[in-house]
Amino acid sequence: MTAPQRQGRRRVLKRVLGPALGLLLLGGALWVVRGELGEHSLREVLATLRSLPLSRVALSLLATVIGYAALSGQDLLALHWLGARLPARKALLAGFEGFAFANTLPLAVVAGGAVRARFYAGSKLSKAEIADLVLFNTATYALGLLAATGIAFTLEPAAIPGLLGLPVHSTRPLGLVALALLGLFLWWSARGGPTLRVGKRTLRPTPIGMSLARLGVSLLDWVFSGLALYLLLPHADAYHFMGFLGVFMLGQIAGLLAQLPGGIGVFEAVMLRVLGRSSGVAAVLAALLVYRVVYFLLPLIVATVILAGHEIGRMRSRSRT
Repeated sequence: MTAPQRQGRRRVLKRVLGPALGLLLLGGALWVVRGELGEHSLREVLATLRSLPLSRVALSLLATVIGYAALSGQDLLALHWLGARLPARKALLAGFEGFAFANTLPLAVVAGGAVRARFYAGSKLSKAEIADLVLFNTATYALGLLAATGIAFTLEPAAIPGLLGLPVHSTRPLGLVALALLGLFLWWSARGGPTLRVGKRTLRPTPIGMSLARLGVSLLDWVFSGLALYLLLPHADAYHFMGFLGVFMLGQIAGLLAQLPGGIGVFEAVMLRVLGRSSGVAAVLAALLVYRVVYFLLPLIVATVILAGHEIGRMRSRSRT
């Protein structure tokens, strides 16, 4: 078999195995959700939804705004790293648009990159620079994931095993591995190299100050995205926020592996399975439904309106010239 044939086979396998894994995980998730909801009626869930205090929904919405502000800040850091001088307002707006669409649509990286390209059009950013920006943001996103998972799994090692009744009593080893990987990245930044190849792109180390800023904004995003859901849950004595954050990160990682928009279905299955016993399945499902609206649907609606206005403005500008 020739080298081009082997590369072609790898591409085919990559295209097939990714969606196959996603469908497999989604099928398992639906089976778990069905089992968890077996003893609970739709009427019970709706009654729980109606009893949810509006003050908690408002606080969840505030946490969502702060989380998306942190996400948008990643574009500011990326543009500074690229040496592109653009107004902060434009960078924050493009960042919000990119993440609002990426969090909800399939092929998150492609969707986010395409929307950003529309907002950065005419700003002298080349397609290669926009691709570098997306890669920068993806790496920043992963830094926060490692940090949040490592901190939660290490500081509250008994939360997930206790809630699930697992024979393993601690997640600390996994947390320490995540923190070790994070430390390796920071060491790589402090040493200034070497560069890494990611597909056709080159990943260069950012200075340690920039790396710490990236870590900060990404961790802030993960914490507030988790807080947006935590505020909607009944605050049972079985866990506090740090313990909940470990469960939240477990659900997020499962959703990312499934490669489904927003981890839909898989994330819910994990949260229901882990938190349902202590908080009540109906209460957790009601919180998850509101969370989908607050953290995913509302930002998508706002982003769609802004994008429509942006495109209309561009068409009017062209018609005048």
